[in-house]
This record gives sequence, structure tokens and C-alpha cells, in this order.
Amino acid sequence: MAAKLISDEIPKPEEVKPLNALEAIGLRRSIRWYEPNKPVEKWKIQAMLEAARMAPTAGNYNGTRAIVCYRDEDPDIWEYISDWSQITTQMAPVLIFWCYDMAAYDTQGQQLHDLMRTGALDKAHGWDYDRVAKMFPLPALLPDMILHRIAAIDLGKAIENAIITAVSLGLGTCLNGASGGARRNVKKYFNLPDTYVFCWMLTVGYPAESIDGGGARGRPPFETMFFERKVGNPFQRDERVVELLKQLKLIQPQGPLPGRLEEINRLTKRFGLGDEWLTDWELGPSQLNDLRVLKDTRPKLLSKEELERRIADVKDVTVEYQLKPTVKREELDRYRKERGISPED
Repeated sequence: MAAKLISDEIPKPEEVKPLNALEAIGLRRSIRWYEPNKPVEKWKIQAMLEAARMAPTAGNYNGTRAIVCYRDEDPDIWEYISDWSQITTQMAPVLIFWCYDMAAYDTQGQQLHDLMRTGALDKAHGWDYDRVAKMFPLPALLPDMILHRIAAIDLGKAIENAIITAVSLGLGTCLNGASGGARRNVKKYFNLPDTYVFCWMLTVGYPAESIDGGGARGRPPFETMFFERKVGNPFQRDERVVELLKQLKLIQPQGPLPGRLEEINRLTKRFGLGDEWLTDWELGPSQLNDLRVLKDTRPKLLSKEELERRIADVKDVTVEYQLKPTVKREELDRYRKERGISPED
């Protein structure tokens, strides 16, 4: 069955107006509310995969693998994902399962020789055909722990390329983990070879929430993350550069932006979730960037009256799409019992 939520139309080049890289990086958010019935253009998915294919890879390893699937072809595929991600997965039209393939190490020597052949590697930097042939394949020299670490880093770079491409083309994404059981289920479901290691699932679709996700996410202070010459000597953040990057839209306003609480509660009702799922705490600025905050503090709960006032325009929202509130453990356990999914799966 062909996916109904995928469009095969391909635009002319002049019709595509992608964001530049700086703005796409600045605008990237983990989108958790999608337009569930809005088709995604297949060419945009291919563009994401093309960008992933172009990502830098250590020693020309090229072990990134991905399986693209569509929610309307298999509406229950969300069960293979961790509890935290299931609501999002029920909405997103496209799911991309990302893996790396350890078997790619077996041909890494050939792929390095290819870099020599095409002029990417040269003799002046110490590259020699016979030297490469003696060192590869790497499994003969390095323990699996190191090989897995290299492969996982490579996969991360490929996924980020795909994500930034998606944002530049107007799509939203969210990278989702998986429990141990979900990993085993995915392996069987997709017929993954033993050399494949499943790592992440990426939801893809058009955002139902604002594309800026209610503002940029909080991060620790710049000077606590980046150093010059040695740890403890902060790389000095130049506020003139900060202002420049704000103008170039790499640095964007931090959340929560005005109306964020109302937005997420409106979406909660729009997708058929009851009042018990409404967010009932006061939103406020991130504490991560404030060194004066030495401990985690619980968000302030809204009084019943204040919550009623804040969601006055939410009560009459029409339900457009029914989500299953599976983040409740009892709901998930019941679902798995009905389908014969054991705790070991």
C-alpha cells in the first residue's frame, strides 16, 4: 500500500526557498506536535538522506544506514519506540530508523584507497597504498568498544545533517530513543542484519506547533562549555559577535515565548487528550544559563482558577485527531498484553 501521507511532486529549483545553514541551525527545535494528515514531499525526505550521506565519516567508514517508513502504512509502529516518544510518533507521518553497520569496517581500507584515488588524500600527508592496506580493516587492530564509538559519532553527524536539511525545507523533526525491548522488536520487524546497530528514530513532518517551538532551548553558559588553550580558561564570548549572529538568526530568542502555554494546551485538546493532560505549571525562563541557580527547582503549579483563565479559549477546540495516551504505564501495559507483546520483547 502506497503511503497517503507522502507526496511525489517535485518542484522546480526556483520554487524552493530553503533557509540558509545558520538560520536553519538557529531555528532547529525538537518538534513534538505534528500535522498528522499533512503529506510530506518525498523529495524532502530524499534530500535529508542525501545530506546524511554527505556527512563526514572517520576514515571513510560510511556505516550510516536508515530505514524510512510511514505511519499510515503501519499505524501501530509507534509501539516499537520508548514510552516518552509514543505520543509524538502517533502524529508524525514519516519515521526514520537510524542504524550503523559494523560490516562497513570490512571494506574501510578500500574506501580509504578510493580517497587517495580521487585526490582527497595525498602523499604529503603520509598516505600510502600499502600502509593503508596493512592497517585496515580496523577490527583486526581496535577493540569493538572503540569501533562502536567511532560508528556512533559518525551516525550522529549524519543525522544532524539530515535534521538541518529538514528544518531548512520547512519540516520539523524530533530524535527519539528506544528501550531495550523496542530495540529487539525493531531488529525483528525490519529484518536488520546482525551487523546493524539500531540507535535512534527520527520523527518527521510539518509542525502543528509553532516552528520555533516556543523559543530556543536553554543551554549552560557559553564560558562553561568552551575554553581557550586549557580547561578553566574560558573562550571569551564577544557580545558584538553575539549581536551579529542574532541578526543572522543563528542565535534566536529563548523560550518560553509569549503564548507558549496556551499553544501546547490548545494542541493537547485538539488531539483528543483529556484535561488531565493539560500542562498546569507556570512556564518561566531557563535556569541553565544562570549560575546563581545552584539547584533544581520545581515549576510553580497554577491554581485551578488561573489554569481555567489561561485555557479559556481552549475548551471549545475541535478534536481533529485522536491520540492514545500511552505514556501512562497502565495504558501501555494493557496495549502490549492485548497484542501478546511480552515484557521480554
